Amino acid sequence: MLKIENYSIVLKGSDGRSLPVLENINLEVADGTCLGIAGESGSGKSVMAMSIVGLIPKASINNISGHIFIDSKETTNATEDELNKIRGKEVGFVFQEPMTAMNPLMKLQEQIDEVIYAHESNVTPKEAKARVIDALTRAGFKEPEKFLDSYPHQLSGGMRQRAMIAMALVMKPNLIIADEPTTAIDAELQIQLLRELRKQIVEQHLSMLFISHDLGVLRSISDEIAILYCGNLLEKGPTKEIINNPQHPYTCDLISALPRLVQERKLPQPIIGTLPSPDEKLSGCVYADRCKIATNNCYNSRPELKKIGDSHFVACWHK
Repeated sequence: MLKIENYSIVLKGSDGRSLPVLENINLEVADGTCLGIAGESGSGKSVMAMSIVGLIPKASINNISGHIFIDSKETTNATEDELNKIRGKEVGFVFQEPMTAMNPLMKLQEQIDEVIYAHESNVTPKEAKARVIDALTRAGFKEPEKFLDSYPHQLSGGMRQRAMIAMALVMKPNLIIADEPTTAIDAELQIQLLRELRKQIVEQHLSMLFISHDLGVLRSISDEIAILYCGNLLEKGPTKEIINNPQHPYTCDLISALPRLVQERKLPQPIIGTLPSPDEKLSGCVYADRCKIATNNCYNSRPELKKIGDSHFVACWHK
């Protein structure tokens, strides 16, 4: 459903610097599966998600190379009109913070109606309302009719997040891109939303790209996980294998830092150091200055992503 091939993007810094945010990314999302993208804040996860549907302002881009295919159609150099036909209809987007993604002056039904009318101008108000109610129900709303005339500030945080999911589902797209949709909500609501999203993947045979810094969240929803750091893909493979048998030191450190994934009677260990700016990353392995097993070779040359199992890939000189 989605294929990203040797994709790189260099953005323009506010002071004119070139910022290589993504480097030679190769990823695929098969039909009816969920690919999780994990990594710290600043790794390039959201830039990659927005690049897929052309949401990065062209004035901010210095250079792009590589290819992006949605359902076998290349969208890398698509025009704005072509992208508008894809956004919402073929690709649904669930943004991280619904309070900034939703219009505070529009009622809930109007916000979701807008997605429908953007692609189908001949739909009657009655048909549109029925589709909005169906999307809200699929997103986990109970008695959605009661909330159609509500403004965003009148909804709870969980309802706003479900409303974002409903907007992504209303046109029944084949691909959903979810950019950290569970970050700002409590644990119990996280579980509910993840179950609802997983249910849609299975029942509607949707494909999903799910972005999170939390491997615990990705463990419960994704079929495969890709680990991103400083715009570089360090490891990818089946979720169970990545969680239970991580091969890159960064993946191991991410797991050791998360209480839910640390083995019993062991305290979580913070990752030493901080993630560098895109224009300050190392010429060798981008994780070398924070890695516990780095050698001189790690600092001098960049390892390529190589296959080490049936569908397990890692970019590390020690593997």
